[in-house]
Amino acid sequence: MNKQNMHIYKFYITIFLLSVGLISFFLPKAKYEGTGFISQLKVPHSTSEWSGQDVTEQLNLTPDSSVFNFISDALAYQYVNKQGDKVLFIILDAGNFHNPKVCYTSAGYKIEELDDTEFQLQNGTLRTHTLLTEKGNESFLTFYWISIDKDIAHQWIEQKLKQLYFSMFNKKRVGLMVRVDIPLSKNDMPKSVSIAKDFIRSMSYALDPTYASYILGRH
Repeated sequence: MNKQNMHIYKFYITIFLLSVGLISFFLPKAKYEGTGFISQLKVPHSTSEWSGQDVTEQLNLTPDSSVFNFISDALAYQYVNKQGDKVLFIILDAGNFHNPKVCYTSAGYKIEELDDTEFQLQNGTLRTHTLLTEKGNESFLTFYWISIDKDIAHQWIEQKLKQLYFSMFNKKRVGLMVRVDIPLSKNDMPKSVSIAKDFIRSMSYALDPTYASYILGRH
């Protein structure tokens, strides 16, 4: 398939997905029923370098709320290392993936989309979206990715095609949005990125292999 035909092909797929999206927008919004994956998930309370605590309730990510009816379940842990660096690790079991930019902007944050970041894992490489988030004197980096049945869906069109496939055939799938938030250390972005890389690599070793590929993708 030549480049021109490829562009036309992608254009028609995009139009089709937008049409399906518009149709679903006007249909009644049912509560998303997940797979129960997060309730089975065993996230380590500590790794070789990090210790954490469950902060899900404090963040008020309540699946019963109409605001979060696209979420079946949520989990959030805050980790700290020996140097006092903090990381917020969030996993959402979601039926419809929302760009964090939308949530942050509506909450009054200024958002800048940065280049993707690559993380070296135990068995491969993970590429994530990266956002710089600022509000008043607060600023932090957000790294996020979408994992659908162990496959990382990096582009919007990949996510929608997978969602469409599973919904058309009424198939259950584990669809997760995973997010890592790190305070920007005195406007030192390289240091914050380095902290994120250390945390994600450490987590890739600490996670139970049964769950690791669902969260970090298969490599």
